[in-house]
Amino acid sequence: MQLLAEGKIDAFLALPPVPQELRAKKIGHVVLSMATDRPWSQYFCCLVVAHKNFVRKHPVAAKRAVRAILKADQICALEPERVARSIVDRGFTKSYEYALQTMRDVPYGRWRQYDPEDAVRFYALRLHEGGVIKSTPQKILSQGTDWRFLNELKKELKG
Repeated sequence: MQLLAEGKIDAFLALPPVPQELRAKKIGHVVLSMATDRPWSQYFCCLVVAHKNFVRKHPVAAKRAVRAILKADQICALEPERVARSIVDRGFTKSYEYALQTMRDVPYGRWRQYDPEDAVRFYALRLHEGGVIKSTPQKILSQGTDWRFLNELKKELKG
């Protein structure tokens, strides 16, 4: 953040609360927001990842973890003020306003609307094109994904 303010760098990747702090100080501008700018905003920004051996060995624990994450997502969507207060109270950030803005900016509660396979394909293609990964998106999808828990929880957590 300091290097950007001093003009020593032209850009950097930032996660909340840094973008809010920069805007408050009128430093720089947002080039891309994955929460609002297409096509990025049309895909999951985050996915749950687990080692396949753990999931095979502990399927109940794995599903419980995914369920807990999805329930937490719902709390973030329905009660952003409560979650922002908790973030501040737990010391993750000092500014309630920044935490609340983040809670409102992130598209919580939309996990049923996005297609996880499409999101993995999208990001894998970007990473493959950039030379970051060697595997093709199709290989990653066929060998590295399992949507069983998510599909079961979609039915279980009706909303």
